[in-house]
Amino acid sequence: MEILGLALAIPAVLVANLLYVLLVRFGLSRLTTLRPWLLWPSYLVVLLALIDVILVVTLGAVAARTLIGPAFWGSHLIVFLCAAPALANVLIMTREGLWFRRWYATVAVCCALGVFLVFFQVGVGDALYGPDGVGGPYAP
Repeated sequence: MEILGLALAIPAVLVANLLYVLLVRFGLSRLTTLRPWLLWPSYLVVLLALIDVILVVTLGAVAARTLIGPAFWGSHLIVFLCAAPALANVLIMTREGLWFRRWYATVAVCCALGVFLVFFQVGVGDALYGPDGVGGPYAP
């Protein structure tokens, strides 16, 4: 059943990123007063996503959870959900360069990140809680 969920996640990630990039490019980027409120938190989320991935890749999910504690899972989920939209904000809200003019390139990059994060999340969840939520070191 997990394979079906992963197969359905890919088109969902594509559609969600396409709609969000279009919203940012043709809507939110024109609101100059809103730009700082979206841009700086987006930089923070992208940085946290990079730290999260580096931490899990170097130490492993279980060691990262042990190091950070129970807050790891919650912060990991927030980063997982917000990283691709935050990257879209960072690339488009600067209003210069390739990413702003060619919004479809931003869609491709954000989709690649989104699909990577879906598979990354499955790996972290399996390592912490087991494949079906049973048998992992932190399974209930």
